[in-house]
Amino acid sequence: MDRSFLLRTARRARGLTQVQLAQISGTSQATLSAYERGLKSPSLKVASRVLEAVGFDLNLRVHIDWKERHPTGIVPFWTPNILWRVEMSDCFATLEMYDAIGRTAQTEWDMRDREQRKGAYEQLIRRGRPEQMIRWMDGALLLDLWDELDLPDPVRDAWKWPIRIGREPIKANIYHLGGDAMLTTMARNRRLEPLPKPPPHPPPKLRKQRRTRFDPRPPEPD
Repeated sequence: MDRSFLLRTARRARGLTQVQLAQISGTSQATLSAYERGLKSPSLKVASRVLEAVGFDLNLRVHIDWKERHPTGIVPFWTPNILWRVEMSDCFATLEMYDAIGRTAQTEWDMRDREQRKGAYEQLIRRGRPEQMIRWMDGALLLDLWDELDLPDPVRDAWKWPIRIGREPIKANIYHLGGDAMLTTMARNRRLEPLPKPPPHPPPKLRKQRRTRFDPRPPEPD
């Protein structure tokens, strides 16, 4: 994606002027203006520093290749080569979508409800376009629902490879993360604030025992 677009979008998302962003990111307003207008191209290191100053990060993005299928006896549909993840706000949105399969008169699908999400995924897989599926259909949630979806055999067969790749078993030792343990492809730990340590408790004062005249020990020195 164009770096000038990224910087401009991040600044506007935070409601900052170029002067304000320049101050908190350690650059000049003139340089930032040149970046946003495409007159200069910032290095990845500089672009990352400016984005981090306003709470964003540079990340990898999966590219999906789609193929339109035309099986005999059913409506054409699209299949991807690999699954993807979707933002949580979109994963659990309420979709306005008529029932293109013709099973119900439903026009809204609350994706927070598992049964409604299942129905919405059936609609999207059989009638949806790639730009609709990539926005609203999450790969992990699809894997969870896959065996329960009511899909024609040609559709289920055409989706088998991305489903199989998504279900590829992985063994992970949570104590040996390797690499940069503070980030994943989807998120990064930016700040850790541990609880303050409690103040040390002073040892209890021992009461000195009074000697009696019957104490056999020698007298203490003055």
